Amino acid sequence: MKRRLSIPSHLTYLYDVERFIQSFLADAGFPEALFGSVILSVCESVNNAISHGNGHDINKLVEIRIECDRRSISIEIEDEGVGFDVHEVPDPTETHNIKNERGRGIFIIKNLADNVTFENNGSLVKIKFELSREHQLLL
Repeated sequence: MKRRLSIPSHLTYLYDVERFIQSFLADAGFPEALFGSVILSVCESVNNAISHGNGHDINKLVEIRIECDRRSISIEIEDEGVGFDVHEVPDPTETHNIKNERGRGIFIIKNLADNVTFENNGSLVKIKFELSREHQLLL
């Protein structure tokens, strides 16, 4: 099962992204108890793509692609920006960064998902959730 959604780079479209992901997960039979981790990870990544990748340029798009099989859910979020070096993002758990209001999105995504990779200089984020045996889908 696969779906895709393209949105303009404006934060008002985050609600559409949340509904899109929620609908996909429900249609795939994904356990509701796990919806939150997937939705939060995707919305954090889309927020980063809109704000940092595309610089809130309404003429640039963010594309969300999602697919699943019985054992995993994979999501790709791609923006039209120039990218970034993920290794340059400060660790929000370090003492001198604790009070920073920015820089927590990637940390959150990495801690919720089973696998997160950055490609195309960071303008493409791939997020994967593995399903435990008891949560595998009946596709």
